[in-house]
Amino acid sequence: MPPQRRMIVLLALVGAGLAAISVAVYAHEGHGGKEVGAFDLDAPRQISPETAAHIGLKTAEVDFGEVQDVLPVSGIVRAAPDRHWTVATRTAGKVLSVRVQVGDPVKKGEPLIEIDSPELAKNVYEARKLEVEFQKLSLELIRGDGRVEQLRVEVENAEATAKLAEAELERLESAGDKAVPLNELAEKRAVALKARGAAKLRVVDLSVAIKEAEVLRHQAEALRLSRDAVLAVANIEPADQSALTQPSDDQPINVVRLVAPADGVVVERNARPGHWATTGETLLAIADFSAVQIEGEVPESLIARVTQRSSDAVRIRTPADSAFQAEGRIKFVSPVLDAIKRTAHVLIEAPNPSFTLRDGMFVDLTIVLREAKNGVVVPVAAVVQDGPMHFVFLKSGDVYKKQDINTGVRDDRVLEVLAGLAPGDVVVTDGAYSLTQLRPKANVTVAAVTPKPEAGNKHP
Repeated sequence: MPPQRRMIVLLALVGAGLAAISVAVYAHEGHGGKEVGAFDLDAPRQISPETAAHIGLKTAEVDFGEVQDVLPVSGIVRAAPDRHWTVATRTAGKVLSVRVQVGDPVKKGEPLIEIDSPELAKNVYEARKLEVEFQKLSLELIRGDGRVEQLRVEVENAEATAKLAEAELERLESAGDKAVPLNELAEKRAVALKARGAAKLRVVDLSVAIKEAEVLRHQAEALRLSRDAVLAVANIEPADQSALTQPSDDQPINVVRLVAPADGVVVERNARPGHWATTGETLLAIADFSAVQIEGEVPESLIARVTQRSSDAVRIRTPADSAFQAEGRIKFVSPVLDAIKRTAHVLIEAPNPSFTLRDGMFVDLTIVLREAKNGVVVPVAAVVQDGPMHFVFLKSGDVYKKQDINTGVRDDRVLEVLAGLAPGDVVVTDGAYSLTQLRPKANVTVAAVTPKPEAGNKHP
């Protein structure tokens, strides 16, 4: 046989084999010789438990429920402003070590960065000098206050002595010149004058001592303020007395230790060993994402509905995980519109204990405006839309039958059913669309699916 003809025969055999395999594969559940001739969406579907598990089929009973008036908008997650901190140095120096990386969790007070700062050493030296002067003045002030108290006692004693001398002089003078010799009367008069003069001198000394103590007090306060200012510039808290002690291996006076200002996670790192850090430079950024702020945009035509809402509740979902749902609250609706987008900025606070919401993530927001009504409801995922028609799949055993419904109000969770279903009906909640893609079998009988009186939106 010529090579070309042999190649044609070989290709024909391969094609026949592939066709046989395709027929075998196509004849799985829902396909094959027992299919309805044409695809019929209204025909009942019977599937095995394995197929149900494969397409993720889930069901639930229809019941009465609450339908809310909601407004869907989109948003972006941001770190809450009061939960975001920067770690910066207040004195320039060379970075010796950085103990954390981006993504590391930190605790408040945990050491993060060490910086060798000659400026710090100079400031600590100046602070120590000021501290010594402050202590000296404090001692002088104590002595001055003691002197004031001593002079107050002496003034009281001198005043009492002067009064006694003056009383004795007055007694002798009242007795008359004949009863008391003139020389004795002169002597008593001199004693009274001397006692009164001594009392006045003590009053003057007390006044001077009080003024001296006040000056010392002002000087000590000025030194204290100067010391605290130097300590603040040196990145040392005034209450940290260890900075004023002698240097040690554990705490050299030239080393700045930056610590975590709060619990959180490192989200930015700009420092590396050997880097020269300038005063005020941001070296690390720390954020706490246990609670976040979400920024949304409300169209101009819908602002009135949001501002007149009766609830601050907001439901939050992520496009990547439809099962995730968080609750937030509206914090602020901006009174200023974006001139280009014609939207108002809305800020939403939301707890984030599982840290699912991440900075910069886009989320779907459902603003709950008010509670609308109660009625027969089904999950939104249970309803399939075909053009203007809405339908669900009713379950009876392993048979699923398409059921048209009339819909009413809907929110992001449930949809109100005005007609077509009644409480107690079992409908497919997950996998309804997958059922529409399966071809029904010709021999399916629907023995258990019996119509129930339609409840519409009647209340129980």
